[in-house]
Amino acid sequence: EIIARLIHFGENGSDAPLIDLNCSAIPRDLLESELFGYEKGAFTGGAQDGAEGKLEAAGSGTLLLDEVGEIPLGLQPKLLRVLQERSYYRVGGTRKRQFSARIVCATNRNLEEMVEAGTFRRDLFHRLAVGHIRVPPLRERIDEILPLAQFFLEREAKRKRKGFVRIAPEAGGILKQYAWPGNVRELENAVERA
Repeated sequence: EIIARLIHFGENGSDAPLIDLNCSAIPRDLLESELFGYEKGAFTGGAQDGAEGKLEAAGSGTLLLDEVGEIPLGLQPKLLRVLQERSYYRVGGTRKRQFSARIVCATNRNLEEMVEAGTFRRDLFHRLAVGHIRVPPLRERIDEILPLAQFFLEREAKRKRKGFVRIAPEAGGILKQYAWPGNVRELENAVERA
């Protein structure tokens, strides 16, 4: 997510939206309507007038598909078509909609292994793998722990109106010695908790 924000906002920032979709947090049977949106009457229990999906909400910005490896095999051809044609239909819709956003994907799974196992489409993998950024675990980036912790400290101090301004050297040493199996999110939570 942090890398996606860096890509989206770049050096000069962006007025276009950055929309994220956690593919593992949405029930599989709702993921399609969350991604594509849906028209009025498309299914029972939907909003009366239908709803835009994340593709539409992203506009000309960036759509982050977090945990992209969790997209069901049956939905993958539809996503592939969006990437190839740069257009899509809402669930239950008949009007073709254009798609111009950049897609950034994140996963903690090995998609190449999933392709070999038949649980992720090879053509979708190659369409998504235009560029690849491997982010090593935080325990392999010890020099980033204190700057990240300092950033989180300053943000939390401002948010909670506290006067914290720095991390004590002893605390910094402890932070650098810990393995951080939960990576940056665990560090962020630890600083917030403290």
